Amino acid sequence: MEHSISHIITYIVLMMMLGAVYAEMVNNILQPIVYKSDINFVRYDVNHALPSSTTNNLIGRAAHIAVLDSELFIEKFISVAVLKYFI
Repeated sequence: MEHSISHIITYIVLMMMLGAVYAEMVNNILQPIVYKSDINFVRYDVNHALPSSTTNNLIGRAAHIAVLDSELFIEKFISVAVLKYFI
């Protein structure tokens, strides 16, 4: 029992450290951008009609794959919604 508790504590401490490292990494990437007044962030939400109740659907993996898997979707999305940001 002692052995498994020490593993759990080690895991929790490691996750906390990784969380701090991740937060620092995100902060270092976004900090120079956030304080520039001439930059706008744009977020697009895309919904796909996917088959129901697979593990990939539950964790959102299937939606990411569906976007990357469809060249037609990417072409249309870029030409209709995103192209204006690159011209």
